[in-house]
Amino acid sequence: MLTHEQVDALIRYIAEERRGGSDLSVEYQVGGLYLRVGGDRGGASGGPRVERAAPAAIADSPQPVAAEEAAAEEETTPEGHVLTSPIVGTFYVAPGPDAPPYVEVGSQVEKGQVVCIVEAMKLMNEIEADVSGVITSVMSANGDPVEFGAPLFVIQT
Repeated sequence: MLTHEQVDALIRYIAEERRGGSDLSVEYQVGGLYLRVGGDRGGASGGPRVERAAPAAIADSPQPVAAEEAAAEEETTPEGHVLTSPIVGTFYVAPGPDAPPYVEVGSQVEKGQVVCIVEAMKLMNEIEADVSGVITSVMSANGDPVEFGAPLFVIQT
């Protein structure tokens, strides 16, 4: 799956190409996300246009993801309990910019222990582990926007 930074880089690249006269556009689909960058050059900004289709529209859209890519993605999914975001917001691994992270890969956590913060509407929401175990993967990067249900951590119980 593309990271937030990769999507940003892709949008900047397409914007540069389109300024140079290219009609380049990209479509990307994984799971319930369908992303289309490019298309209409006649837009008000002249830059790339980003569309995100609703899940119902995805079923009727072409499937640009190859079978090998889907199989590779399934193989890279870590095993264990996935702790997901209960809200939409910005993911933070520490209580402050200069503070150490709450947890890292290899950290032992107990159910109810604070593992990160998701900021929503200027409120810092402490997210607690819902199981006890060892953090085997951090699925979001510090400062990334996360959606409801986005994977944050994998915990091996």
